[in-house]
Amino acid sequence: MNKTMTFLGSLLIATIATSCGTGSKDLAENTNDPLANSPIVGQYVQVGTDKVMACDQKLLADTVRIPLSFFTEEMELVKLDNRDEALVGQTGVTVSDNYILVYGSRQNPFKLFDRKGKFLTNIGAIGQGPGEYQMVYDAKLDEANNRIYILPWNASQLLVYDLQGNVLDPIPLCLRCPKAKFNVDLSGGKVSVVLLPFKGYPAVAWTQDLEGKRIDFIEPGHLEAPQDFSNEVTAGFNIPGVFDVNILCIMPTRVDSLYRYASDKNRLIPTFTLNFANTDKIPWHGYGEYPHHFVGNFSEPPVEVSPGSWTNGQTFHYIVDKETGKGSFFTLYNDYFGNLEIGYPSSAFFNGYYIRNIEPGNLMTDIENALKNQDITAEMRKKLTDLQASIDENDNNYVMIAQLKR
Repeated sequence: MNKTMTFLGSLLIATIATSCGTGSKDLAENTNDPLANSPIVGQYVQVGTDKVMACDQKLLADTVRIPLSFFTEEMELVKLDNRDEALVGQTGVTVSDNYILVYGSRQNPFKLFDRKGKFLTNIGAIGQGPGEYQMVYDAKLDEANNRIYILPWNASQLLVYDLQGNVLDPIPLCLRCPKAKFNVDLSGGKVSVVLLPFKGYPAVAWTQDLEGKRIDFIEPGHLEAPQDFSNEVTAGFNIPGVFDVNILCIMPTRVDSLYRYASDKNRLIPTFTLNFANTDKIPWHGYGEYPHHFVGNFSEPPVEVSPGSWTNGQTFHYIVDKETGKGSFFTLYNDYFGNLEIGYPSSAFFNGYYIRNIEPGNLMTDIENALKNQDITAEMRKKLTDLQASIDENDNNYVMIAQLKR
């Protein structure tokens, strides 16, 4: 099975052919379905008017290794512009067809590049004035509408910019958002928001117009979260038109579900849950979905390392086929890049892409580790060696990009 990876930017443009790996668990003994030999671990159950996939933790058994190429079309490695004003840290990235947006840090604003790595402009600035921000919880790159949206922590408005870096009028929010995920439908004139509903908040989700006038809202009910900033709200946006969301309570943990926010119906629709083996000790956990699979993770019981400070134990990642209910624990490896393991596979994709923003020194380390793998092809070995020789420790970061198959 041949796959390709393209190196872009000031690097050579090259194609790497690689196999999908070896081993009895890879691709379920080389079938086209990595879960073909896995047991049925989940089934759809009727919950009111909805069908929810419920996975049984006790049925999860073997671990399958799945190549990144099973989920994605191809992979690019983009070297970012090396000018001083373009330098970035190893922070978050979101991409579109023609742009790369690198999240800012406390010192640096968001930076916009084209898909070949050329630096275009800063987006906003660090500060407290108009169009400025300090800490950001979510952001969106909307190439089709020439817009970038940035949602700071505890925000009362959504900051708006165009792709030329100009500050546009912000969108007022009808509720202040301590932590939230959002979607903007500019053509429809609507904004949809799901937030972490601390005690006393009147809504967990709402839809409003671009002037901040509320259209619909959903009361928190059982989703109300304790006033603890350890808790999160997560959304993958890996399926076009789907706003999937997980209200993730860590302190304390609780039985919960993955939802889809259907703003047109003003509903949070449950789609997936895990039936825990021990409901008296719910582990830290999270849910997500890909186009054809549900994914999740859970950790061994948290340990208090010091008064008020906790850490999770070993984390397990699992995957369930939406159609068959077959599932297993899984690991994800980058068969475009020397078959290296990808950390935290259940949340490896965001906004329809696998993305990794990596500093040159860490990329060199990854190449050295990949070259130790005796199973990679001679062609892969040569391409990695050539790449290794082209990297300078003073380079700006490199970004790996692979788009999810639909």
